Amino acid sequence: MTASLHATLTRIVVEDLEADADGLTDESTLAALDLDSLAIAELVIRIKEETGADLGSEETSLGELTIPGLAQLVTTTLDGEKSA
Repeated sequence: MTASLHATLTRIVVEDLEADADGLTDESTLAALDLDSLAIAELVIRIKEETGADLGSEETSLGELTIPGLAQLVTTTLDGEKSA
């Protein structure tokens, strides 16, 4: 995971989705940040806009992820899209 991807995801979650920045740690799941299904859907859209990774098929399980876990998923998805 690159630091810039981590920073991008953190920015999206805090600024765009208005999650509590004080409660955000690398151990916080997206669900623990009170991101509901609508916010998760917006997150998927913003990630695609920012990184090109299409996480639509993963949308229902994203709430269980932390920012580092989400960054790993984005990286894996992008790597898979490049090889396809």
